[in-house]
Amino acid sequence: AAKNALDGMDNIYERVFIIEPLLDGDRIAGAVGFSVRENKFYVFKAKAVLVCMGGAVGVFKPRSTGEGLGRYWYPPFSTGSSAYFTIRAGAEMTCQEVRFIPVRFKDAYGPVGAWFLLFKSRATNAIGGEYMVERRDELQNWAPYGLVKPIPANLRNYLGMLDESEGKGPLFMRTEEAIANLAAAYKDDPKAFKKKMKELESEAWEDFLDMTIAQALLWAATNTAPEEKSSDIAAAEPYFMGSHSGASGAWVSGPEDIAPPEYFWGYANMTRVKGLFAAGDASGASSHKFSSGSHAEGRIAAKAAIKFIVDNNTQPNVDPAKVEELKAATYKPLEVYEANKDFTTDPEVNPAYIKPKMFMFRLQKLMDEYVGGVTANFSTNKAKLDRAMELLGFMKEDSEKLAAQDLHELMRCWENIHRVWQAES
Repeated sequence: AAKNALDGMDNIYERVFIIEPLLDGDRIAGAVGFSVRENKFYVFKAKAVLVCMGGAVGVFKPRSTGEGLGRYWYPPFSTGSSAYFTIRAGAEMTCQEVRFIPVRFKDAYGPVGAWFLLFKSRATNAIGGEYMVERRDELQNWAPYGLVKPIPANLRNYLGMLDESEGKGPLFMRTEEAIANLAAAYKDDPKAFKKKMKELESEAWEDFLDMTIAQALLWAATNTAPEEKSSDIAAAEPYFMGSHSGASGAWVSGPEDIAPPEYFWGYANMTRVKGLFAAGDASGASSHKFSSGSHAEGRIAAKAAIKFIVDNNTQPNVDPAKVEELKAATYKPLEVYEANKDFTTDPEVNPAYIKPKMFMFRLQKLMDEYVGGVTANFSTNKAKLDRAMELLGFMKEDSEKLAAQDLHELMRCWENIHRVWQAES
């Protein structure tokens, strides 16, 4: 059956942006979306649906702005669609308050794992203090979590943040020290020492060329030789995801063989909506899947969805009136633009509408300042969150005035609507 489904291109739809779920009572019935290349509106009817549309990037103001706009740690095409789709379908959500804030090489988001694990590097503050050592007593305040090995990433990040708050930043990855330490075993043999240094330098560059080419470019642009000079590391802006140390997503059923009754409702990875399954960044409370685990979870969820179809082999009803309503809502930003575009000479500025880029900037400013972004040093409180909810209410009102000049901007409009729902949740 799978081979038949994948035979040719008839059953593969690409460059389609999924907007909303279709429901038949308490059961999923499909989804609607539009082509970002052609004037086509799609209605997908389904007996079961698997959601795996990534996490949410661009909800918070990124560190990279201006000419660096669009540079994120996580894929920029993950715009909260998983959360939006499952919420709109009526699924129970979990861990929505969990934001993942990765510490990475500053500005180009190069990974730090290889330096800590392979190169055995240290991270220090600007005056040479090793915050993981100097602030070890702070971990007692977070027992039992702060006392386990390895120390959880969020607590490692927190200790570095305390140094930054006390004016001891920036934080540095001591690349020159790590490379020197690894090569020290060969110091009595000049030829072997020189060869080892070359190998380590190559590995340092290859680490970034393999995973984050922009970091290698930044090193080159700033005349940074890792064997000679430390590099800044910093906490990135927050992200939402159900994998890679995040946890926000839909609450899904556990597997039948190990889940207790209260965590199992018939099919592994099914949300609280009948026939709606979630995997990867779409499923919550399962942080350490990462990429390979998300792939495995997708296979598990797909098999469970097939089992659901076998057990519930009826075609759900799709209300034609609802489809027409969603179609009108989908293309509304194009109509808003056409109706008001001649009011001003600059299409980017108009009192009758807002373009998606400006809408995104407004959302990011709100989240950054009130919900614990970089500007607020990742901290917030009840009063700030209450104010954020008030402002998000205005944003949902203003989303009715989003305007798009073309299909690409229409996609951007809907990306930002999805982001707002993720932010509010």
